Amino acid sequence: MTHWKSGMRLTPARLGERESGEVLVSFTGTSNTSHSVVFAEPFSAPPRVWVEITSNLGTTAQFEARPINITATGFQLWINVTDLARTAQTFTNVPVHWMAEL
Repeated sequence: MTHWKSGMRLTPARLGERESGEVLVSFTGTSNTSHSVVFAEPFSAPPRVWVEITSNLGTTAQFEARPINITATGFQLWINVTDLARTAQTFTNVPVHWMAEL
C-alpha cells in the first residue's frame, strides 16, 4: 500500500503497476557480463523483475539472463554463459526484454 504525500506525482510505479523495457547488450561467448538498468521512475520498494533474451540467434540459447541487485531505482542485468566450452564469438546489440512489477 502506498502512503501518499501532498504534491506527489502519480506514476505507474507508485500506483503498483509495471514498467518494462528493452536493453541491447553486447558480450562475448566466453564471459559473463552485467549491465545496469535504471527505471524511468523509482518504485516505492524493490519490485519483482523478469528478464528474457529475445534474440532469434540460435546460439544465444546457450546464455541465460537474470536480474540481480534489484532496488527501487533499477537492477543489474546479468548475462551468464551456460556452455563453458564456447568459442569467443562476439554478440552485438542482442535484445533483452525486462518487466518490473510491485
